[in-house]
Amino acid sequence: MSIDPGFAAWLKQDALYAISAVAGAPAAWGDKAISSTVVSPLANESDAQTIADAQAAFMAGPLAQDKIVVKGHRKDLIGQCVTITGDRLGYEAGAAVFVIGAAEADPGSTTTLTVLKRTV
Repeated sequence: MSIDPGFAAWLKQDALYAISAVAGAPAAWGDKAISSTVVSPLANESDAQTIADAQAAFMAGPLAQDKIVVKGHRKDLIGQCVTITGDRLGYEAGAAVFVIGAAEADPGSTTTLTVLKRTV
């Protein structure tokens, strides 16, 4: 099997970056402010910019950190924005959360997700 040389060269290139900042965030957070980098397979710059803008808007806060237990092995959700529905604590109608951690139980029946949830 051979690979097209142009495709191989493209795969070796450095990643391209889309940058988005939230107006007022440095003033609101001071030295607690963070920057976030996510690498994705998006090749289209406009799609990448849309994702960067959405992540920056979500991270503008205020945020609460929650731990949520879900069925199955779900480490694949780290770095994803997902909707979680539950029967209490503001999840009744479904809440968009950003998954920042996952601890899978052994033998794999559940995963405890650490998430950031907007509080407004």
